[in-house]
Amino acid sequence: MVMDFLTVFVSMFVIIDPLIAIPTFLAFFGNSDRKKQKKAAMEASIAALALLIVFALLGTTILEKMSISLPAFMIAGGILLLYLSFEFIRGELPRTRTVEKDPSDVIVPIATPLLAGPGAITTSIYFTHTYGADATLAAIFFVMFLCFFILYYSTRIVKIIGHNGLRIITRIMGMFTAAIAIGLIEKALITWGVLA
Repeated sequence: MVMDFLTVFVSMFVIIDPLIAIPTFLAFFGNSDRKKQKKAAMEASIAALALLIVFALLGTTILEKMSISLPAFMIAGGILLLYLSFEFIRGELPRTRTVEKDPSDVIVPIATPLLAGPGAITTSIYFTHTYGADATLAAIFFVMFLCFFILYYSTRIVKIIGHNGLRIITRIMGMFTAAIAIGLIEKALITWGVLA
């Protein structure tokens, strides 16, 4: 159970990569007071958490209703993750700008697709199927707990590591994301008997 939790936790954290959401969060709330930043960070994390929990618990049922096999969904998700990893590796970060937003406006684009995007949704479904709901839901909860703190302290994080530091970390995350994406595709092909 502990190893399953750690496997899911590390993979989900790498795929979600909350650091990639920092520039967008600062663009929306960089000049806001701490109370507003806290509310925005909390709403984004809770919305992403709810979305991932729904798909982790009901994803397989949704796929069955749509007559989509899990391996087919894994390949589609793997391709999307691979595409996302290329963006990470290039170190592309959203451009920041000074705008005032209401905290509820973080649902799009921060909660989804930046935090709970197609890759995270696909992976949550796969991990529930592979490692069970308990390990997957616990890992998702702790990842989103970290996401809240990373967003809330985003100003300090940027001051410490700088924008170049963000790009370096994002590139490293991109390599791990690419490996996870290829792993998803490989497991799907093994399930179909294409690979031994």
